[in-house]
Amino acid sequence: MEHAADPVLVVRVIRTGGFAGLRRQWQIEAASEDEARRWWPLVEACPWDTPPGECVPDGFVYEVVANDRSATLAEQQLDGPWRDLVDAVVERGA
Repeated sequence: MEHAADPVLVVRVIRTGGFAGLRRQWQIEAASEDEARRWWPLVEACPWDTPPGECVPDGFVYEVVANDRSATLAEQQLDGPWRDLVDAVVERGA
């Protein structure tokens, strides 16, 4: 029995918190090297060693995972390359 090939790149964004404490998740799976090549610049631009920020009441917390990399960010940390990556995943994964 043949199995579908594992994706080359998986990027997942999980947003929790906010006033209602809801959890939302978006994900992209790049199945080919060509598709992954379009996502890698966004992934590589992010400072993955960013320490978690201080959470604010009713603020969102984002967990961003790209293959074996992960970061947890408070909403106010979501700018620059982080914002670009999260926005692209949310747009594509919606």
